[in-house]
Amino acid sequence: MRSRRYLLCLLLACVPLLAWAQAAAPVASLDRDKVGLGETVTLNIEIGDETSGAPDLSPLTPDFVVLGTSTNHSLSIVNGRRESHTILGVALRPRREGHLTVPSLAIAGQRTQPLPLDVSASNDAGNAPADRPVVLEGNVEPSQAYVGQQVDYTLRLYFAVNLADGQLGDPSAEGAEVRRIGQDANYQTTRGGRRFNVVERHYAIFPQHAGTLEIQPPAFQGTAVDPTDVNSFFGAGEPVNAVAQRARVDVRARPASAAGGAWIPARELKLSLDGMPPDGKARVGQPITLNMHLEATGIPFEALPALSLPKLDGADVYPDKAVTGGGSAGSWVTGRRQQSFAVVPTRVGTLHIPETTLHWWNVVTDKAEVAVVPAQDIVVGAGSGAAAPVTTAPSQAGRAAAPAPASTTGVAPSPLAGAGMPWRWLFIAALVLWLLTLAAWIVFGRRRRSAPSTAGPVVPAITRERPAHEYFLKVAAGDDLAATERALLQWARSVRPAIRTPGELSAALREGVQRDAIAALQRARFAGGGRPASQLRDAFAKGFDWLEHPPVNGGDGLPPLYPR
Repeated sequence: MRSRRYLLCLLLACVPLLAWAQAAAPVASLDRDKVGLGETVTLNIEIGDETSGAPDLSPLTPDFVVLGTSTNHSLSIVNGRRESHTILGVALRPRREGHLTVPSLAIAGQRTQPLPLDVSASNDAGNAPADRPVVLEGNVEPSQAYVGQQVDYTLRLYFAVNLADGQLGDPSAEGAEVRRIGQDANYQTTRGGRRFNVVERHYAIFPQHAGTLEIQPPAFQGTAVDPTDVNSFFGAGEPVNAVAQRARVDVRARPASAAGGAWIPARELKLSLDGMPPDGKARVGQPITLNMHLEATGIPFEALPALSLPKLDGADVYPDKAVTGGGSAGSWVTGRRQQSFAVVPTRVGTLHIPETTLHWWNVVTDKAEVAVVPAQDIVVGAGSGAAAPVTTAPSQAGRAAAPAPASTTGVAPSPLAGAGMPWRWLFIAALVLWLLTLAAWIVFGRRRRSAPSTAGPVVPAITRERPAHEYFLKVAAGDDLAATERALLQWARSVRPAIRTPGELSAALREGVQRDAIAALQRARFAGGGRPASQLRDAFAKGFDWLEHPPVNGGDGLPPLYPR
């Protein structure tokens, strides 16, 4: 009974530590980093539910006029875990032009990070005429871009009347993909001596072909009402509309100086690899989990190439399912891809992981660049089950060779008998370890029951080609894309055991429908493409269309990370 109380006290003592660990620091951001003098900017402060209280806004008064505050609560459930956030919005108007800094603010014992803000001179002679109640402007940046490069289309709606309703359309461009990114920004500005309310919206446009890209301008239609007119209460109002100007972009083809492989026109790109043993050592048969990360700005995650490790000499590599995602950084989209690899050393010695390179095109500097993961070595020792060599000193060897004197009773005396081992303390230590094990079992058991199952159906082990082929055709008719991929690889390994990934299988096949079917399967799994059930069955109905001479990798160089 006393042990249970001790265990309960231990668990309760950990609760404040967990709450302290989960309480994240508040994060501050601006809806724009460049404004004109007289315009407003919104400072958003994101806090968790654990944080209470309001921030001290007094440090803002020297450079800004605080126009008002607002609060927005959001609740989301991800993988059964409840996450709630609160965003505090503070409307600010700069007092002067120049390079200003939104200072750090204190809230609940924590502080936000300072933020830079560029304030230009008042653009009072702007494009929005003062005699029109509603004006719509569309600006494009840059005016010259490469195929696949993001073009930022900024749409601003200026209105100096009270709007009862309104519909704002989206731009369109033939031969390009158009995406709306981020949230609308709302602020005020002065044009032609008249104050306008402004709604700013950003779109990401990705040209697909070289040539001149024409962006069709969107339109706005709404109803303006006069608060002083009694007829406004009965739905009477004046219709207002506006159309943005037409925009054009000169789209250039992929430059000839770009390296072969995947075409990645980005503003910024980072490639990294983590998970290496801290001491640089490993053991035979014990897996090492390496994580390769690819992050890019100005390109969506769907356009990022698949990540892979080369075939390692002295280890087996088992890739896990890729994790992808996207977001935005200001007006630019961001994409990220993460690939985990289980690396299992197969022999004692030095495991060499070669340098990994990825060629990409920097659209800011208009130059080719290379992201590099340096080569690393891991010292691999014998596995825990292997017998360790024993070194015996000469004096000890001679002593071991001599026969030991026999005991009068015929039984060797126990080495613990004369040591006076404290059995009571050993019992107490074992009891404490048992209680800790029980507590850990209860905690992790509840987590396992509450966590959603992500394991797919088990594919039966089939080593013969014909049964494996029939099983693949059966699975391909269903909806489980992961099981279809595993069945396809199992069938391929029954013919060529060295094949482990879809990329290796595709490289071993001829150009044609089978490669296209594997690519369609990958798009359906990771990019939201249509289910290619009939395409897979038709392509592989008569077996594999192997290359006559399979590709052979050189022993010294690293094979291309992303083959065409």
